[in-house]
Amino acid sequence: MALTILLIVFNPGAFSWIIDSFKPIIYALIIAYLLDSVVEFFMKKLKVRRAQGIFLACIILIGLISTLVYKVVPQIVENINNIVNFIMDGNVDVVQIVTDLKDRINHPYVVYVTDYILEASESVKELMNDLLLRVSNMLMRLVTNIGSSAFTVVTSFIINIYMLSEKEDILARGRRFIYAYFNHHKARKTLEAFSRGNKIFKSFLNGKLLDSAIVGVICVVMFYIFKVPYAPLMGTIIGVFNIIPYFGPIIGSVPVVIVSFFVDPPKAVYALIIIIVIQQLDANILDPKIVGNNVGVSPFWIITSVTLGGNLFGIPGMILGVPVVVLIKTIIEEAVDMRLIEKGICDIEKEKMINNKK
Repeated sequence: MALTILLIVFNPGAFSWIIDSFKPIIYALIIAYLLDSVVEFFMKKLKVRRAQGIFLACIILIGLISTLVYKVVPQIVENINNIVNFIMDGNVDVVQIVTDLKDRINHPYVVYVTDYILEASESVKELMNDLLLRVSNMLMRLVTNIGSSAFTVVTSFIINIYMLSEKEDILARGRRFIYAYFNHHKARKTLEAFSRGNKIFKSFLNGKLLDSAIVGVICVVMFYIFKVPYAPLMGTIIGVFNIIPYFGPIIGSVPVVIVSFFVDPPKAVYALIIIIVIQQLDANILDPKIVGNNVGVSPFWIITSVTLGGNLFGIPGMILGVPVVVLIKTIIEEAVDMRLIEKGICDIEKEKMINNKK
């Protein structure tokens, strides 16, 4: 019986069906988890009851979504339609575009790159057309998913309200379950791990979302100023992918530069420069101020967690991989410290560890 259940659960089709069935619950949990910080903020700063805090948080979320739907989303959808039509028309002449770029920007590096592209124009044309088609398919899937997920999102939002309202009841039942099936010591350790994980996840996700929203808005404004094609869509892409540590800015910049290059080649250079400047601003000022030291791990661990998370779970894995690794690393290091203290060698190799270097 147990083997049969395992085979059903880990069957790719069955697993996909289970995930699809629970999507409203999963989305509701994500929304409630992120909104809970806003609710707690209102309760502390405005001295309101939890029900009032939930009401204010939901009103703000609805206001933001409404603004996006009526002001931003139509422009983004129009941008997507224009890009798809541009690609599907097939009037992309790589040789002409590269030649015009070479004539407009008389710089040694640009001349070198354009000459190289012209020498391999056929293979480059095939590569560029393939990249454009990929971008087109990605954008079309985005529009389709927005339409098909509307009902799920509304349902998830309603469930989220009940989750926030019954937070203490849900947590109490969870703690009772843990104490029921673990001895007191293990139960306490398990709850401590959950508490630490909650702190790490909330601080990282809330900070990263705020940071990425600021980066996205700055990108949209700068793209408008320098007349980069499809500024609302391009800035949104940069902001969304900025949530992914390290690789996000690179992934997000690729479609922006490619589309800008084929619509108006000189603007691709402006777009690239803007992205580089804003990412430097984010890496050196915004991210340290907003996210701070909540990550608490070296670049090696961040890159490893993003890579593994992406390979296993796609985009969600790339985003959540970092806090998961931070939590696992913290728990393991505490366990190692305790064992070394018991052996009387707690300072061994400690001076060589990055976190202990000044």
